[in-house]
Order: sequence, then C-alpha cells, then structure tokens
Amino acid sequence: MSNPVPKLILHSDQSLSLTGGRDAELLRSLSGRKAPRILYIPSARSSRQKAFDDVQSYYSKLGFPEVTFFEPEDQPADGAVRAFQNTDVVHLSGGEVIAFANRLRVTGCDLHLKKFLDRGGVVLGVSAGAMILSRTFKTSVLFRERGEFHGLGIVDFEIIPHASEHFPRRDLIDRFAKEKSVPVYAMDDGDIITVNGRKVRTFGSPTYHFHE
Repeated sequence: MSNPVPKLILHSDQSLSLTGGRDAELLRSLSGRKAPRILYIPSARSSRQKAFDDVQSYYSKLGFPEVTFFEPEDQPADGAVRAFQNTDVVHLSGGEVIAFANRLRVTGCDLHLKKFLDRGGVVLGVSAGAMILSRTFKTSVLFRERGEFHGLGIVDFEIIPHASEHFPRRDLIDRFAKEKSVPVYAMDDGDIITVNGRKVRTFGSPTYHFHE
C-alpha cells in the first residue's frame, strides 16, 4: 500500500477554552463539511463511558453533533469498512500509546485508517492518539511505556504531549532528539499541529527539536 497523503490534527489535549475555536475552523476546512461526522476510537477496550461523553459534548458544542463510538473488537469486517466510509473525521483518543497502536494493528484498524486517509479523510489524534501516527514513537519511553515502538508511519516526526507538565526542561528533549536521531515536537495542552499533505503548521507554541 502506498503511503497515504495525510490530513491530520494533532493535540496534546482538547478543551473548549484552549482548542475549541481552532478545532471548529480546522475540522471544517480540512473535511470540507460544515458539520463533519466524527468516529471516536478509544485507546483501550471498554474505555470509560465518561471519556466518550466528554468528547461528544465537546464536539456538540462546536456544532458537530454526529459523534459515533467505535469499539474495534466488536465490529465485523464489513461493519468496520462501513464505519470508516460513513465518517469524515476519525478521533484517536489519549491513553497508553503502545497498547493503542497494538490494538489498531491486531484489529486491522491501522489499514482502515490508511485507506481512510487515502480517500481524503481527516484524523485527529489527542496525546497518545497523536503519538501513534509516527513511525516508531520512541518518545513513549519518556513516559515509561515498554513494548514495540512501531507506529503507523503516517508522519516522520514524533510528539511529546503535555511537555511542560512532564518535561519542563526543553534541553532534555533536545538531547533526546539528538541521541535518538528523531525529529520531535514538544507540545503543551492547547497547542495544535496540522499536517495537510506535505505542509505542517503549528498553533500555539510547540517547539521543534532535531539534529542532523
């Protein structure tokens, strides 16, 4: 399969006060729809209902009332295909990044996501949901996660969410990027990165770390 041409919106976290207005603008622009349909995929099976309720409320207040909960393990193959065909935006939740990436691969959702992007769909990732879109998410070791660092390979940079909270010394992030030879964006809650084909834009104050 060829590499998909991505339309991505990457978050450290979402809140109406910090990201609501920008999200509404970006989702309409990238999807080409006034009220895009959103498919919510949680990072873990049987994720807390409150997490989905919060996301549903967030999007409803932006004017996007059609938000569907998608549990990959509960879908027959044709059901999963229909779910991805009948949505405009896939929302990848936060959580444990390695377990989430493995969940998508085991259920085949990684392939559905890539086909969805090939068709011009938009993927919005929050925290772990943003991290797994990279090739290896080596940054997961900074959060003491253990396992196979194999992401979806959609972008060639990596994300450190909640950077000021967990890693206030940006020189340490700079050192990490140098030692691992990987480009890294450090994001605070409220920061946004968009990818539209080859064009990357930042909103807020993400910092970029890379050494040739």
